[in-house]
Amino acid sequence: MSSPFPGNIATPYTPPFNVVRRYFIAATVTFILLNGMMLFSYQYLQGFHFQPRLLAFVHMAILGWATLIVMGAMTQLVPVILETSLYSVRIARWGLWLYLAGVFGISGHFWYFAIKGSGMISSAAFAFLAVILFVINIAITLLKVKSMNITVAHIIASIFYLASVATVGFILSINLGYPFINGSHLKYLSLHAALGFGGWFSMIIMGVSYRLLPMFTLSYTYRTWPGWTAFWLVNIGIWGIVVEFLLQRPFYSSVLIAIGLFMFSYQVVLIMRGRMRKSLDIGLRHAMLAYGYIPVAALLGLYIAMSQSLPVIKQRFVLIFGFTVIFGCLTFLIIGMMYKIVPFLVWFHKFSDKVGKEKVPLLKDMFSERISNIQFLLINIGLPCVIAGLFFSNQIIIASGMAMIFISSLLFGYNMFTVFTRK
Repeated sequence: MSSPFPGNIATPYTPPFNVVRRYFIAATVTFILLNGMMLFSYQYLQGFHFQPRLLAFVHMAILGWATLIVMGAMTQLVPVILETSLYSVRIARWGLWLYLAGVFGISGHFWYFAIKGSGMISSAAFAFLAVILFVINIAITLLKVKSMNITVAHIIASIFYLASVATVGFILSINLGYPFINGSHLKYLSLHAALGFGGWFSMIIMGVSYRLLPMFTLSYTYRTWPGWTAFWLVNIGIWGIVVEFLLQRPFYSSVLIAIGLFMFSYQVVLIMRGRMRKSLDIGLRHAMLAYGYIPVAALLGLYIAMSQSLPVIKQRFVLIFGFTVIFGCLTFLIIGMMYKIVPFLVWFHKFSDKVGKEKVPLLKDMFSERISNIQFLLINIGLPCVIAGLFFSNQIIIASGMAMIFISSLLFGYNMFTVFTRK
C-alpha cells in the first residue's frame, strides 16, 4: 500500500508560532531542571517506587517534559495533518499557564509529600482542567477531518487516553488526602500508569511517527498493515488491562500490548527500508534509538506483569522500566523530533520571507552540530549507566550516569536556545 503522507510542518493552517514556541521552551527548561534535581538527589532513585522524591521526578518528567512537548507538537501538527485551522488558539495560549501551574504544584507537593489539604487537589485540578481544555480543542478540530487514516486514528485514541489518565490522576489526588476509594491506592496507581504509558504515549508515538518519519526520510511506498495491527493489539491490550482491573482476574493483556509494540517496530523497519534519504542526521539518530528502546520497554513491561520473582528484584525492574520508557523511548524521540522540527519552524517564521532579498542562514546552521553530537554521546553513555546502577543498586553508577544525562540536557538546552534566538 502506498503511504505518501505528503505535506509540511508549517502551513497557513498552523497557529501563531509564538504559541507553540512557549510550549517547547517551557518543556526544555523543565527537562533541564528535572535532570539537575535527579542528579543532586540521585540517592532517591532506588527502592520502592511510591515515595515522595520519585513521584516528584516522574510527574515532572511525564507532565512537565514529555506531555508538554507533545501538547505543543500536536497544536502545531494537527492543523497540518487535517489541513484545517485549530479550533481555538486562545485555549492553546492560556491553557499552557494553567497547565504549568498544575504540573509544578503537583511536583512540589509530591517532593514534600504534602498530599493532605487543598494544595495538592488544587494543583491537580489546574492540570486536569488544562488537559481537558486541550483535549476539547483537539477533538473539535478533529471533527473537521475529511478522511480517516492511520495517523488520525492514533490521535483520536491518544486524546481519549489522555483525558482518561488525567481523570484517574485527579481522582487519585483527592484520594491521597481524603481517602474514599475502596481497595489499594497502588492498584489504581498501576491503572493510571498503564493508561498513560500504554495508552496516551504509545498511541501518540506511533501516530506521529507514521506522519513524520516518512516525511523526514523521504519514504513513500510501504505496507501499513503492521501499523494497523499494532494499533488494534495495543488498544485491545489496554482495554484488557481495564477489564482485569475491574474483575480482578488476569487475562495477560500485557502480552497483546507487547506484540503490538513489536509490530510497530516492524512498521518502522518497513518505512526505513523504503527511504530515499539514506543518511541519518542527528535528529533521526535520536529517533532510531528511541524506536530501539520501545521493544526493550515492551519486554520489561511484560516481565513485570507476569513475573513471580522476589519483590526486591521486581521493584528494580519497575524502576528500570520507568527509566527506559521516560529517557529511552520518550526523551530520545522528543529530542530527535525537536532537532528536526524546531529549527525549521524558527527558520520558516524568521527567514522564509527574506530569501532572495538578503543573506539568510541555512537550516543546518541553526544550531551547533558538534554540540549535538557531544550531547548525543553523553546521553547514550549516561542512560545505560543509570540502568546498570538501578539493576545493581549502586549509587555511584547511578550518579555517574545522571551527571552525563544532566550535561547532555544542558547542551540540548543550549542548542535550543541558539535556535530560538537565531538572528
